[in-house]
Amino acid sequence: MTAASVGKLAEALLPAISTQSPLARGLDGNAVKALLGGALLKGHEPAQLLDKAAIDPAVYGNDGAAIDGRSYFRLIEQIQIALDDAFIGFFHEGCRMALEKERTRSYLHCSTMGEALRVSIRFTQALSSDIGPRLVEDGNDGVMHVCTYHTIAGLDRDIFVWFRFVWIYHLFSWMIGRSLNLRRIFVRGARPVQPNGFDRFALFHCPIEFGAPIDALVYDRNDLHSSLVHGSLAEYDAYNASAPDWFALPSGDMTWRGRTEQALRQSQRCGDWLVPIEEVAHRLRSNPRRLRRDLAREGESFQQIRMRLRGELAGAFLLATDIPVTVIGYKLGFVEPGSFTRSFIGFSGMTPSSYRARYKSDSTRVAAATTLLTEQSPP
Repeated sequence: MTAASVGKLAEALLPAISTQSPLARGLDGNAVKALLGGALLKGHEPAQLLDKAAIDPAVYGNDGAAIDGRSYFRLIEQIQIALDDAFIGFFHEGCRMALEKERTRSYLHCSTMGEALRVSIRFTQALSSDIGPRLVEDGNDGVMHVCTYHTIAGLDRDIFVWFRFVWIYHLFSWMIGRSLNLRRIFVRGARPVQPNGFDRFALFHCPIEFGAPIDALVYDRNDLHSSLVHGSLAEYDAYNASAPDWFALPSGDMTWRGRTEQALRQSQRCGDWLVPIEEVAHRLRSNPRRLRRDLAREGESFQQIRMRLRGELAGAFLLATDIPVTVIGYKLGFVEPGSFTRSFIGFSGMTPSSYRARYKSDSTRVAAATTLLTEQSPP
């Protein structure tokens, strides 16, 4: 683990609250209290959820305290886990997290943002009568994503709309590898005002019309034609594990390691296990020398990445199937069993048979292996 990653981990574990004078910047305690309304209604203790998110419980209902974007992300995650509901308890009909994972899988396999958005909307429409997204042509070279939310009476509908818009904005920005160029946002509620001056809608960087007849985001049509640069649950899980700052401008930028892995996975899905660096560099609009240099700056090498991806897939076959070891080697492009064994020892430190015997009963590893095989299945 690098010093930078250790620093980020330490930062993520620190209680996130600031109460110094002047008033702390960020989402204030009253807004935090509103976000926890669904959890409270369903019998959960806000202080416990805040504590699990590494947030001082004293922030709850305190307009002189605030949380930052990473703390906000962790809080939402803890609420969803505790309630087993992606909609954080604001609807009579929730969305269980296992179902939310299947929805995520469905649109990550799409080619463009527009296709992913339409798949997500169709899936969401089937989830609950409390939510009704749809796309409407804006007429000004944009497409309007209208969101209908029938939240439980007594809960703060306005904070839920903002929560969903932040989620949509960051998710699709990450998927296309850059910030969405939103043309406009319509919000039925009034402009939220916090004593600390924090503007929770500023992160969208577009005109906001409050008191509108609908809740909607207006996308730039060019964004809808943008290709997805992330396409697997493994990448999505890694993104969530980083506790992204949801109050910052999303970039979705991929490292050179990430770009190289994506290109190699695409080749592996087609059965090309030894794609040369020249071909990958060409796909990434680079050249071999520059790609080697860029990877080296990230502490990686092309050969290491290629071997690791092949090894991960071999491990997945060993745990999620009963295919004989020799056959797995052939499936992954090895012409001799000995070559496969030597390569896998280099990857895992043990033989394929030992690996299968040791981890076949580990349900967590088997589930991850099954997911990987599903994602790497040929189109």
